[in-house]
Amino acid sequence: MTILLRSLLGLGWVCWGLAGCSSQTPEQLFSQAEAAAADTTALDKAVSQFNAFLERYPQDERAPKALDKLALIAQRRGDMKGAVALYERLLSQYPKSEYADEAQFMIAFICEEFLGDLDKARQAYQRVIELYPDSELALSAQHLLPNVGRPPEEWVKFQDAPRAP
Repeated sequence: MTILLRSLLGLGWVCWGLAGCSSQTPEQLFSQAEAAAADTTALDKAVSQFNAFLERYPQDERAPKALDKLALIAQRRGDMKGAVALYERLLSQYPKSEYADEAQFMIAFICEEFLGDLDKARQAYQRVIELYPDSELALSAQHLLPNVGRPPEEWVKFQDAPRAP
């Protein structure tokens, strides 16, 4: 075997194991990204692999899920603005996906609880109600919308734990 052929084979072998190589199927790349996302020490790898998946396979049925996973990773890292941007991207690119209602709700929640953008939170909760009226999250949005910015103790009815006889 010539040195050139061995080098080419070696490159192929190395490429096969990396997320950035075009020889991976969508299933392999998505599976590896999900596995990395489950490992808190491999979040950078998960982000890289989900982004590679989205770049190569934007029409794949798992693309909205990949964006949802990226948004969750951003939240875990405390990057709330980044999470909102990813949820907005999900809504823009995949408005009919099964993750759309949750993405819209999470925009509202993050804007209220973490970013303090109460106007955007109200708008986002209203959009959940209007765009996804059959979603379970629409009911939650209806309860939260009139109370945006108010401390829960002012509007949530807490029940005392039952007392032992």
